[in-house]
Amino acid sequence: MAPAGPRVVVVAEGFGDLGPHEAAEQAAAGWSATATHATVEAHASHAGGAGFAEAVARTLGGTVHPVVVPGPAGGEVPAGIALVERDGTRTAYLDTAQACGRHLIDNESLRDPEGMTSAGVGALLTAARGAGADRIVVGVGPLACHDGGLGLLTALGAGEDLARLPAVRAEWGGVHLVLATTTEATLLGFGGASALLTEHHGVAPEVSQRLEGGLGRLSDRVNQVLPPARDLLTGLPRRPEREAGAGAGGGVGYALQLLGARTVPGARLLLDELGLRGRLPGSLLVLVTTAYDGATVHDGVVAETARAALETATPTVVLAGEVAVGRREGMALGVSGSYEPRAGEDLGATAARVARTWTPPPRA
Repeated sequence: MAPAGPRVVVVAEGFGDLGPHEAAEQAAAGWSATATHATVEAHASHAGGAGFAEAVARTLGGTVHPVVVPGPAGGEVPAGIALVERDGTRTAYLDTAQACGRHLIDNESLRDPEGMTSAGVGALLTAARGAGADRIVVGVGPLACHDGGLGLLTALGAGEDLARLPAVRAEWGGVHLVLATTTEATLLGFGGASALLTEHHGVAPEVSQRLEGGLGRLSDRVNQVLPPARDLLTGLPRRPEREAGAGAGGGVGYALQLLGARTVPGARLLLDELGLRGRLPGSLLVLVTTAYDGATVHDGVVAETARAALETATPTVVLAGEVAVGRREGMALGVSGSYEPRAGEDLGATAARVARTWTPPPRA
C-alpha cells in the first residue's frame, strides 16, 4: 500500500564541506525529524567536475580500480576508474580532475597554464578500455591543463603532429564515449576556453589571448588531418572547435568530441543515469547546494534538476549555504522558495525548519 503522507525527494550536490551524499543524508534526516508523516528520500548528484566518478560509484555500487597516470605537470598522480555493470553493459566513469585537476598545481603556475598536459586523461581512457569497459563516461570540469586535448590525443597514439588522428578516431570508434561536462563553452571565441580563464580564474587577458592563438593553430591542424563533415542543411563545414562543450577542461572536451564522444551536461546525464528523473513526479523536490546564485540557476545540478521537475509540475525548494538570487529568477526554474541557514543552524536544522512550512502534519 502506498504511503498516505507526502513524498519528499532530496537531491544534493554538496553543502559547504559536505559532499553530495553527506549533504543529501543530513538534509533528509533533518526533514524527516520534523515531517515524520512524510517519506523522505536522499539522493546525491553531480555536475561532472571533481568528485564525479566517486559520487556515481557510491550511488550505483560500482567498484573503483586504482591507477597511476601522468599529472598536468608530468609527474605521476593516483586516479581511479569507477566500473559499474548494468544490463549487460560495463560502464567506466572517469574523473578527469584526478589526472589534471587544478588542485594538483600551485596557484602561481595556474596563472599561465601553458605547458600543462592532458596526457593523464588519455591514460585514464586507455586504462578504462583495458578494464573491459563498453561505455566510458568522462566527467570534465575546470582543469589545470589548457592544451586543447593535445596531450590526451598524443597519449592515445595520434602523434605530436596529429598525423595519426584519423586512425586513433577509428580505433576508438567501437567504444561508446560520453562527455559529461560542466560547461557548454566552445573551444575558441569570446565564450571559449581561454576567455573563461580570465572570466572565472583571473588569468591575465594577454595570457588568455596567447593561449587562444595556440588553440587556434591546433584546430587548424586538426581540420587538416580530419576534415570536418558538412552540415546537411547549409552545406558548410561543421567546425568541431565551435561545438558546445569543446572548451571543457581547457579543450579536453574538444579531444573527446574528436574521438566521437556524445556531449551532455553532467547533471542532466545523471538525472537518468542515477534514476532521479523518475523519482520527481508526485513528490516535493528539495535541492541542496552550497550557493544558490547566478551560476547555479543556469547550469549544474540545481538548474538541470529543477527544469526536470518543472516538466512534471513538481514543486521545488532550495536549501543553500548562501542565497544570492531573487524569487523572480527562481520562479523561472519553477523554484517556489529558497532558504539559507539562520545563525547557529546546520543543514539538518535548516531542513527541519523548512519542512514545517512545506510538509506540515495532517490535521487531526
